[in-house]
Amino acid sequence: VYVSPTGLDYQQLLQKFIRGAVALSQGADDYLDDDVEGKGLLSDHTAAADGQPYTSLEHQWDEGFGYFGAARTMSDWTDDQIADTPGLDVNNDGAVDLERELNWGTSVYSAKRDLGAVAATDFTADAWSGFYDGRALLAETAGSALTPDQVDELAGYRDQALTAWEKTLAATVVHYLNRTIQHTANLGDASYDFGVHAKHWSEMKGIAMAFQFNPRSPMSDSDFAEMHALMGQAPVLEDASAAAQSDYVTALLDARDLIGAAYGFDVANLGDEDGENGW
Repeated sequence: VYVSPTGLDYQQLLQKFIRGAVALSQGADDYLDDDVEGKGLLSDHTAAADGQPYTSLEHQWDEGFGYFGAARTMSDWTDDQIADTPGLDVNNDGAVDLERELNWGTSVYSAKRDLGAVAATDFTADAWSGFYDGRALLAETAGSALTPDQVDELAGYRDQALTAWEKTLAATVVHYLNRTIQHTANLGDASYDFGVHAKHWSEMKGIAMAFQFNPRSPMSDSDFAEMHALMGQAPVLEDASAAAQSDYVTALLDARDLIGAAYGFDVANLGDEDGENGW
């Protein structure tokens, strides 16, 4: 009931849009931002917050980390374990602790994209080390205001984590864009599945809306608009002419090149003209 005749999977469009509109926005444009006095990285670090065992700045950092979705011990997990969404019973108590033993959201994508990369990537380690090293700096300095050099150091860790976070989302857009190319090429074939086509197109489109929510996004506003113009507002389906189907594949390839250039992806990870041999 949530898939339209025009190939829009509204469940996927909404869920994947929220990955950016809520999770990335809260992390990048709120808790880890530095444009509002007393908020984000400009929060107080000289005293515990409301009697808690952490400062306001530590709390802001932890909130941002939470929206990335990584388990507290993610650095000890393999990419296969992170990508396995049921979680990992780290302490062997027969249950999965939803706070400590399960990865959520984009953190899971980071492992999937690392596993699927032709030219090696390490989005999981890049994001984790940015978050962890920034948190270690805050733990070491809690109770005193950060020096200008420490502010710059913390911002550097923030930038590292957010870059890995957004690159993960961009790589996932490439992943579903390649699937959409494959579906478009298979229109009318016995193997074609309309529901899967709608799902993959909607995942591509929904996640691709995320980049606007990071004020430090590598993708410019003009490139963002062009990318979405190339993707269109719905997939091209079987009732379209062969020329229209071919033109749409070309448009998707152009969108993929635009993403690759914006995020500095190795061309090997983008795939070929058939949407194969890449993410």
